Amino acid sequence: MVTRRGFLTGAAGAPFLRAAPDGAPAWPRYVSPMALDLRIPQKHPYLTLSPSQIEHAKQRAAASPLARQQLDRIIADADGLAAKPWDQLPPQANVRHRALGGNLFSVGMAYAFSGDKRYAEWVREGLLAYATFYSGLPLTEGRYRLFHHMLYESRWVGTVVQAYDMVASSGVFTVDQARHVEEDLLRLGTKCVQIVDFDHDPRLKDLHFRCYNFQAWHIAAVGLAGLALRDKDMVDWAVNSPYGFRHTVARDVRDDGMFWERSEGYHNFVIEGLLGFTEAMRNCGVDLYNVSVPTDRMKDEDENYLTDTSDRPKSLRMMFEPLFYMTFPDLSYPVLGDAGPGPLRSNPMFLVASNRYRDPRIDWLVYRDSGRASRNGADWHELVYDVPSTAPAAFPVQEGRFANTGEHRNGCTLFPATGLAILRQASGDYTTQPDSTAVSLSYGPHGGGHGHSNNMDLVLYAHGRQWIPAFGSMPYETQPKYDWTAQTISNNTVVVDGISQKPTGTRHTEWPQDRATDRVCGVLEGFDAASKSVSAHCDNTYPDVRLRRALRLQEHLVVDAFRVTDAKGAQHQYDYVLHIDGRFDASSTPLEPRSGKLGQTCGYPFVDQKQRGTVNGSFTLTFSNNGKQLRVWVAGDEATEVIIADGLTNSPDRRMTMLVLRRKAADTGFLAVFEPVNPGDAVNAVRIEKAELVIESPSGTRRLALE
Repeated sequence: MVTRRGFLTGAAGAPFLRAAPDGAPAWPRYVSPMALDLRIPQKHPYLTLSPSQIEHAKQRAAASPLARQQLDRIIADADGLAAKPWDQLPPQANVRHRALGGNLFSVGMAYAFSGDKRYAEWVREGLLAYATFYSGLPLTEGRYRLFHHMLYESRWVGTVVQAYDMVASSGVFTVDQARHVEEDLLRLGTKCVQIVDFDHDPRLKDLHFRCYNFQAWHIAAVGLAGLALRDKDMVDWAVNSPYGFRHTVARDVRDDGMFWERSEGYHNFVIEGLLGFTEAMRNCGVDLYNVSVPTDRMKDEDENYLTDTSDRPKSLRMMFEPLFYMTFPDLSYPVLGDAGPGPLRSNPMFLVASNRYRDPRIDWLVYRDSGRASRNGADWHELVYDVPSTAPAAFPVQEGRFANTGEHRNGCTLFPATGLAILRQASGDYTTQPDSTAVSLSYGPHGGGHGHSNNMDLVLYAHGRQWIPAFGSMPYETQPKYDWTAQTISNNTVVVDGISQKPTGTRHTEWPQDRATDRVCGVLEGFDAASKSVSAHCDNTYPDVRLRRALRLQEHLVVDAFRVTDAKGAQHQYDYVLHIDGRFDASSTPLEPRSGKLGQTCGYPFVDQKQRGTVNGSFTLTFSNNGKQLRVWVAGDEATEVIIADGLTNSPDRRMTMLVLRRKAADTGFLAVFEPVNPGDAVNAVRIEKAELVIESPSGTRRLALE
């Protein structure tokens, strides 16, 4: 029997070990800790796989040819790896260590499914080699030994802990060998990321040890190692330390369900990091999936400043909700920060969540995409976790509230803490109307180093695709990451005086970050799902300058009113920028050929001019792609310099058409109508009459009040 104070080591025949006496740990607890009634099984494995899950996978393989094929592929891959004996390990910081950690996991899993000790022996030899190698490496800056990056270190440690768990009870380890691996590799590996002195440890000055996505993987590495070593204090630390699991849920998940870094990609990355730990805890008697944590609005954490508006408690489950509501009709996303456009697809993360929550949204996605992973190769999750037998037929987005404060009504969605609004022409199951129009407005907060300096950014979806997309990020650690996607010109917003918005400004930075004391965060003015409209402003992207954008969706048309004002009346160059995924076809006003770079700094050198001209009054521009047209109507009587150019995207090898409308003024308003052209009802005219915007088409005249 395993008591709360007595644990087994996991090596066959090893004696009982005692945990530290009950009482206060050596580190301070989070403000709302939870008691852990750990029930760790006497035999491994119990982290990634439990005996019941292994048996379930075997039964599935016996009953299903597809599952049999998956299991055979796992075994065949392990055969290829185990056929090569361990040689000298690569030097410190070599990227091959990441692959070797994955190999240990894969071969360990083959042992778990087959019981063939050849696999366990191969994993044993690798773990022993690493235990000797790792314990001889110096600890650098208190952060890493094997790598020069603590994220790689924590992910690798978590992986080798899981590999050890799958073979620890195989009988291939002596007591001394097991102790060598456990102490000189697993426990030692966690020291790089486990802070216990919360008063003096200099690593706490780095937000990556508190709130960034790294911390999810740090938590998992320490928690998994603690479970494998039966060290209750380490497990307790992963859950209840000041920046443990409960803090992450309470503080770093915004109350609309999105992770604070404000990136769809890093939102998923955090969930992925935590799920290995939450599954292991479930196998050891503790359910973290349904834990409700009181919200934490006590203080700002540097660039992770508070934007929540609710005092409702939070849970891990909240993180699985927002991505469903962040989609366009083709299930792509308006990219936020360093992310990609999707589309929303099932993956192991959602498969696990389907088994834990049986949420109709998650079940719909998993059921819809079932078999996708197996068609692309061997994925063990589909052997272990069940695809739901039934699921809703329609995309089950629900009217009303999601997470704590997200709103979804009449096809329109608001993320009040993340600072994002999406207006959709279609309501209900909008995925059944892929040619309908939708538009998003991103107004802040910045979101840390993975945020982009693009307040008031817009993304336009129509004709089944993103006509005006957001790019996300260039490849990391490349010059275009600094010089293009960290710059405002790479987005669909306004640039003032050819300088990027704060926090980039004129700095040469890959990771622009604002601070709680100097934040870049817009303010929502209004969101009306009934009229399908939204407006917001930001006063801190440029000194004394307000950016204000108001969007309205009128059937398939989008009205964009963007006003820029200097509070002190100073003159500026205002560039209204759009990246249009189509060929420039025509203009209602003459434009002349031009060449050369648009500017010398802040991303402008990557913009090649093609045509240019000056217009007094209203005009139209037409773009085409694959037989479809997008027409941009610009209304008003101010002098506007029209620049057609092409610029980079999120790839150094792919370029896209750009439209830049330039004005020099202290106060100006760009008023545009985006028309995804419907050949049967093409707009004839757009004009301003008194305080109204008038749009004429064969189906009638639309009149919209101007603010």
